[in-house]
Amino acid sequence: MAFISKKSPEQQAQAAAEKERKRQEAEEKQQAEQLERNRRAFLATPVGQARQGFERGDLVYQCSIDVMSQQAVIVAMVGSTTTQQTTDPVVVLNAVCREGWELVNGSFVFVEQGQQSRDKFMSSGQNVAIKGETVGYYLFKRCEANRRES
Repeated sequence: MAFISKKSPEQQAQAAAEKERKRQEAEEKQQAEQLERNRRAFLATPVGQARQGFERGDLVYQCSIDVMSQQAVIVAMVGSTTTQQTTDPVVVLNAVCREGWELVNGSFVFVEQGQQSRDKFMSSGQNVAIKGETVGYYLFKRCEANRRES
């Protein structure tokens, strides 16, 4: 003979409340972990690094941003070309300035990452395509007047 016990309405309500409390705790923990991941990701960006530098009391801040990426494309018996992907750094530069910095200088460098070449089809010479990226280097100086609290 098996003994089956039924929970009273009070016990059922208590169990449901405990289950809801555990669910809320798990949700709050998950949200806190997500906030921490977002914070770390932000601090790894140029804007996050600018904020940290300002809070540290740094007088200058330098960052680099990939502004254009170029891939080499060689098509047999046809020729060579490149594909480009361009990024506009203005949004990042404005955000850095709002962290308390003033743009002093910007320069650009093409960083070659490789090249591909093939003999031309039915003629002399080579088809060459270069792979690389254009990097913008930006120098900022501390400017309290530009600081915006976020």
